[in-house]
Amino acid sequence: MRNSNFNCNRVDTETLPRIGGSRRDAEIWKFKINDWFKREGITTDENKFSYIITAVEDNIVRILMEKEKEVNRPLTLDECVKLIKKKYWRENLKEDKLCQLKKIIITPNENVCDFNTRFLELYDQLDFNDKSYISVIDYENALRPRGRIYEMVAMADVDNLEDACRLVEKFEKVNKRINTE
Repeated sequence: MRNSNFNCNRVDTETLPRIGGSRRDAEIWKFKINDWFKREGITTDENKFSYIITAVEDNIVRILMEKEKEVNRPLTLDECVKLIKKKYWRENLKEDKLCQLKKIIITPNENVCDFNTRFLELYDQLDFNDKSYISVIDYENALRPRGRIYEMVAMADVDNLEDACRLVEKFEKVNKRINTE
């Protein structure tokens, strides 16, 4: 556990490299903070960990403190970087899936059933709470290249994705029957 006699104010924390927000590259941060530790003469894992806690976002602080409690010692810089990477990887993965769903469009030769499968498989990979970020409007926008289908689903006033998918599949089947007659 950290020494309560350790004084974080004895060094220049203004130049302490921070990680978070748009700066999430843990390897670059590791290089910068390691360099900062050398310049400031900080050598023990206990002291380094105290500054690492100061340099990270609150959601990362919780993860590091829980791990410190679990192992009953201050974490090393490498251990902290590993946990930071894991946390940001999960967040990036979630953001990537949300972005994919916001940007997905039906391809020119793709049938609606295949597109719906592709769309819903991505959607199903989201956590329950993240699903609320994807709406029927996102699905409608994905269908814009198919003008008539897009207009039909946009005007149908559908409440959920599953109903919108069923409606579009039904519309495509009817269109195929009409075109073959």
